[in-house]
Amino acid sequence: MKIALDSRLETPPLVDGRRFLGTIAVALATGAAIGTATFLALRSVADPTITGQVITLEVYACLVGSFVFAFRPAQNPPLSFRYTGANDLGLAFLTWLCILATAFVVYLALTPITGNPLEALRKILAVATDAKRLQGKPLLAWCVAIPRGCLLAPVFEELMFRSLLLDWLRNRFSNGRAIIVSAVLFAVMHVYPIAMPYAFLAGLILGWLRLRTGSTVNTLFVHVLNNLLFLGLGLWLLK
Repeated sequence: MKIALDSRLETPPLVDGRRFLGTIAVALATGAAIGTATFLALRSVADPTITGQVITLEVYACLVGSFVFAFRPAQNPPLSFRYTGANDLGLAFLTWLCILATAFVVYLALTPITGNPLEALRKILAVATDAKRLQGKPLLAWCVAIPRGCLLAPVFEELMFRSLLLDWLRNRFSNGRAIIVSAVLFAVMHVYPIAMPYAFLAGLILGWLRLRTGSTVNTLFVHVLNNLLFLGLGLWLLK
């Protein structure tokens, strides 16, 4: 499987595995410490749902901050968090439409297992968004959950899977195999079997987009659009 690359990415940067895992470990330990302090501070004054949302946001923030600090400057490889032009954003938008269309075909083929595509979509929305979990919860919980789920989590996942992990894999496998392995791990991270085919497809196509444009800003653009769409659909279909 050959991938058309941006010329700046012909040679993947060396991502040290120990540094990568060490950064994640430090971030999780920091997030756990901050989360514990937050739980103790808010347990008697805030709705448990709000506390849980705040702690989750803090953990994601620690992970993103650790990646940006450890692999700075963020605009350079391996993070490659840089704007590469309107044409690439247009390509990213077309890529998102391709993900949606391909996923529809895949879930149509999986109808005997997952139910028809609309039933599968409802199941995905129930586990992959906060639309159902936060029904009837305080407004503050939504104010934390929306930026966390539609921006901070996508930033973490793009830096994790389409930057650090993908470039680490590219130093060991061909570009095509690296994309496939990163997509498999991205799907596994989503835990719920109903969501895994969609996550795998997204991982494949976003991996291609990352190598094609040389930027995680473009993959983040797709990821944010996708999460906003899913949240809106969840609020509509899971009433």
